[in-house]
Amino acid sequence: MITPKVSILIPAYNQPQYLRDALTSIKYQTFKDFEVIITDDSCDNSMESIVDEYPELDIKYYKNPVRLGSPRNWNEAIGKSSGEYIKFLHHDDWFTNTDGLQLFVQALDDNPQADFAFSCSNACNPSGSIIRTHCPEEYQLTMLRDDPTSVFQENFIGAPSATIYRRTVNKLFDTRMKWRVDIDFYISVLKQNPEFVFIPEDLVCCMCGLQTVTQECQNSIRIRLFEWAYLYLKIISGRI
Repeated sequence: MITPKVSILIPAYNQPQYLRDALTSIKYQTFKDFEVIITDDSCDNSMESIVDEYPELDIKYYKNPVRLGSPRNWNEAIGKSSGEYIKFLHHDDWFTNTDGLQLFVQALDDNPQADFAFSCSNACNPSGSIIRTHCPEEYQLTMLRDDPTSVFQENFIGAPSATIYRRTVNKLFDTRMKWRVDIDFYISVLKQNPEFVFIPEDLVCCMCGLQTVTQECQNSIRIRLFEWAYLYLKIISGRI
């Protein structure tokens, strides 16, 4: 069995119309050595019907018998993957151009000392219009090179869909978290190997304005206080 270069991971939950956009953007990528892993947390089978529309893609679809929630569903996708590189693309995100995946792969291929790379990204509303572009300043990149915990107060890396990393990182997301879980993961990866590659192009678009986990957490003081305190204690205790 030939191992793909990249595993594109799509942890899915309802909203099949957005999954179609994500898969269409994958379909037209110029880089073709990939598998698509979909772990579906949805309450019905609507996602599977969308998958059937893309027979030309190497899609491995898994319907979770019991809803896992995030980030357990993210970890489930990692566990089902086999690629050398792991590339998240959440079901309501998409590549902004046909060379996006190629540029992500090239970032790691050209920099063997780095295990992690990320790009700029666009935040879009449900109609697909760009609200803002998420792109770190040079001083933030310098801070990140000096100290991975610099993303503790502000996530200038962006969403998981804006990242790619090597399988040899061998890390999962902390299932006690769901709001700052991406920051926790980035710090953990970069403390293991501080070398990273920044791609100064907006290669993905991330959906905003939906009823997302992020909005749920932003509306809950209890969740936000717990996760800030929990992550802070992990940092100062050296558990991350």
